Amino acid sequence: MTLTVYIGTEDDQMIPQKVLEYSIHKNAKRPVKVRAVKQEVERVGGTNFGFVRFFVPQMNDYQGKAIYLDADQLVFTDINELADLLDDQHSIALVNQPKGTFGAKPVGQHNQTSVMALDCAKLHDWDPNTMFLHVVPNRAELAPGQIHYRDFMMLTWFDQSKIQPIDPRWNHFNIVEPDSKLTHFSYVRSQPWKNPSHPLTEFWGKWLKEAIHAGAVGRIELLKEICRGAIHRRFLAYLF
Repeated sequence: MTLTVYIGTEDDQMIPQKVLEYSIHKNAKRPVKVRAVKQEVERVGGTNFGFVRFFVPQMNDYQGKAIYLDADQLVFTDINELADLLDDQHSIALVNQPKGTFGAKPVGQHNQTSVMALDCAKLHDWDPNTMFLHVVPNRAELAPGQIHYRDFMMLTWFDQSKIQPIDPRWNHFNIVEPDSKLTHFSYVRSQPWKNPSHPLTEFWGKWLKEAIHAGAVGRIELLKEICRGAIHRRFLAYLF
């Protein structure tokens, strides 16, 4: 069964999403399908695609393994390896002791659902029609049975014994080390395609240039995204 990688995305992340897709296909040693998905349910907090990850089991027909990734990432190894890590005793594999930074602070030491391998057959109770009904904004006063968005995203409501912790190299936050398997440009305000002061702007730019040359990113679509402000003007040079 061919592995499907689901990418949570939004309009402003279209170019980074396509660069991520390129990095996935470049490094995959076995065939993979990549499906970019936008959120259609009402936003409660976080990004505009926060809830997409919880649709993965349903989108995968509650069968086999699947991968979820945020759009603002790059993959440096075979993504099939991530699926292979998930063992038969667990439903989800993710990083919960991450390395790196979020904004000016060290990234939080908790379940990071921005990169997940999921055994979809074991997640039949993830019903997108009902599972978000009691999720409320982080600053809201909780009523009985409600849960804050932040805690929901951290899977505090999920049986922790079914979560398999994996190597932090599968979700390095705003750092790239020689052995990084995936890097996550997680802080929206300073993402390298928006803020040239990000220390990895040149690094991401090399991936963008490679994706353009490979035909994974079109020059016209890049120009359009620069003109509407989703990509910084410094990347105009990449059109030539």
